[in-house]
Amino acid sequence: MTEPSPFGQLLRSLRVGQNSTLESLAAASGVSVRTIGDLERGASTSPQRRTVEALAQGLGLDVAARHAFLRAARARPRGVDAAEATGGVSPHRVFDFSGREREIREALDILEGEREPGESRPALVIGGAPGIGKTTGAVEILARGRSAQDPTVFVGLDGFNASPLTPLQIITAMLRQLQGTQQKAPADLDVAARQWRAAVDARPVRVLLDNAANESQVRPILSICSGEIVVVTSRRSLAGLEGVRRLRFGPLQRDESVSLLRRLIPQAGSDDEALDEVAGLCDDVPLALRVVGSRIASRPEWNVEDLLRRLRTTEDRLRLLVAGDLAVEAAISLSYEELDPRTAALFRWVALIGGKTFDAQLAAAAVRSTEVAEVEFRLDDLTDLGLLEARGGDRYRLHDLMRLFGLNRLRDVVGADELERRRAHIRAWILGSLERAGAWFEPEREQHTASRVGRGFVSAEAAALWIRTEAEHWWPAYAEAAELGENETVVDVADALHWYSDVWLSWGNWHRFFSLAVTAAQSLRNPLMEATHLGYLAWAEIVEVGDRERAVLTARSALRAALSAGDATQEGWANYYVGWASWLLGRVVEAADAAEGAIRAFSLAGEKVGLENARLLTTMIMNTRGEHLAAIEELESTLARIQAEPEADGFLTLITRYAAYLDLVDAYIAVGRYDDGIRAGAIGIQIARSLNDDMRVALMMRRHIRALIEAGESEAAMAEAEEALRLLGPGSSEAFIFARFRREIAGMTAGRTTARDAPHSGSESPSS
Repeated sequence: MTEPSPFGQLLRSLRVGQNSTLESLAAASGVSVRTIGDLERGASTSPQRRTVEALAQGLGLDVAARHAFLRAARARPRGVDAAEATGGVSPHRVFDFSGREREIREALDILEGEREPGESRPALVIGGAPGIGKTTGAVEILARGRSAQDPTVFVGLDGFNASPLTPLQIITAMLRQLQGTQQKAPADLDVAARQWRAAVDARPVRVLLDNAANESQVRPILSICSGEIVVVTSRRSLAGLEGVRRLRFGPLQRDESVSLLRRLIPQAGSDDEALDEVAGLCDDVPLALRVVGSRIASRPEWNVEDLLRRLRTTEDRLRLLVAGDLAVEAAISLSYEELDPRTAALFRWVALIGGKTFDAQLAAAAVRSTEVAEVEFRLDDLTDLGLLEARGGDRYRLHDLMRLFGLNRLRDVVGADELERRRAHIRAWILGSLERAGAWFEPEREQHTASRVGRGFVSAEAAALWIRTEAEHWWPAYAEAAELGENETVVDVADALHWYSDVWLSWGNWHRFFSLAVTAAQSLRNPLMEATHLGYLAWAEIVEVGDRERAVLTARSALRAALSAGDATQEGWANYYVGWASWLLGRVVEAADAAEGAIRAFSLAGEKVGLENARLLTTMIMNTRGEHLAAIEELESTLARIQAEPEADGFLTLITRYAAYLDLVDAYIAVGRYDDGIRAGAIGIQIARSLNDDMRVALMMRRHIRALIEAGESEAAMAEAEEALRLLGPGSSEAFIFARFRREIAGMTAGRTTARDAPHSGSESPSS
């Protein structure tokens, strides 16, 4: 009569404790009465994972109980000799292995490279996420080495079994592969070490220890095998091992993935576009790629497009990534089931976070925790198990297949309503943090006030870094808030960021950003908000899109809304944008009238920043009319007045000073005062650098280059042109103004444009 296994006893205990019969549990779980009975009696000791999960669901187990239930199912049955169970059957070398050339070269250099006399050979630890191909890669590495003719001792360490192999069991399994099963098993590690040395003295061997549980499991083996080539694979980092070299496997490169798929799916032919999409949907994970390849190859009537249609449905993707006993979800489950309940909950909730990377602050928001340090500790645990990828700079990445797994588990644990509430909380946290970051650049907002939801910042530098780093999160959150009609939030956030947009034009999405704010303001039927955000939109149409005609129309709409609201400040800004866009279109009279209107409105409102910008607009018009001496006098007076103020180095004042120096360089060049132009340009470049704005630096450099050329300093001009082109980038920015400056400076570099025939654009400096 068979003896019930610990899992069978646990299953029966849970069933009886719920007053369930075999029949009722079978009905609830979908597992047959016979299978349940066999498990409880011990007639069946190795249930499939899907069977165990179905039973857990049928029993209605909570997260902690389910975790214990799944671990119990993985425990080795009683009476099985672990060393015997692992055997010596090494995984076969796959004939269609693709990619990993860099990793293989690095591994072979570690294992077989030149060494100094007396220098020991380090063991190689290969880590990586579930399904990433650690074992397959290890086998390939050993097969390609110079020592490939030497026998390989392979032991699977049962790293995710509830009872992984002990060091003594491991070395016993290794010895049996060399000595045969007739030899008496060693009584302890000392005896095992002596037997091992005697066995390998006659012939060299390589050792592959697969799926290590932890450092203490393999540390004694590495000591015993100090003279051999040893490769260890593990999902864990095994950071505590000394004297080893590490190699972490990540997803394949896309061309490697496509190459593997082409070998797996002969009928795919040369349809690289379809194979590229398949690889992307598989996250470039080797196991997923092999599953997909096997599914298609085993169905001659299928083609790649047939599977693509199914894979594109996010909810079904993991369910489809199964071929025979290969299953991506099962591979991930092994790591997931190792997690304690709180870390498992963190993994599930961070699956709601979009974007490529995230930090511990955002992860803490996802789980509604204020204990960021504890969350970071748990994120490191997830990284250690290969469920997250550490990206440097305290940031983490959750790959798409892991995200799908986490979302599926999340839906199992919480209802749809709680899921949406948590999404809303994450969105609110992100946008609340964004408003607090933008406040550092808005003179009318208090920087140190805590956000109702979201994080705060200790400095403008920290705020700016967060804005740029987290754009992949706040931009989708902002767009989603606009789509959901969260209009108050949208206009508040847009207003908080409007001055910062001045120094981050390279982002390239400000026109869409402020368009959403205009729509939100109009929905609120608030003419003051509408005027404000139409002004911001006009700015984006001038400097980012380059549609000056549209900017004039938008600014005139802003003017009508400002007059309706009776707000002189927004009346001034609307006139300013009308004047700026008109001047760029060459409509000098219209620009002058609008500038005068802006000065009157700003003076009435007591708006100092706007007034200084409107005065600068008049000097731009003076320069265009050829009134350069008058422009110089006005600009020098403006700079003296601004620089005498207490906030001369404040954010908004720096922007105004920069714009003044930009026009001053033009005026100096026009009257032949080239040395003054060079001096003013150098100051302007310094101001632009203090604003951390590469576009402004390059824009001022363009003026400075013209002054250098006219002064005969061609060598300095060429060097500065090269730096300016580097700052402007290769042309990837969507911003119109970037493309224009790039062309003009490139022309100067090629000697096709001189200072006299260069387009005189005056101050195209983006001033909100």
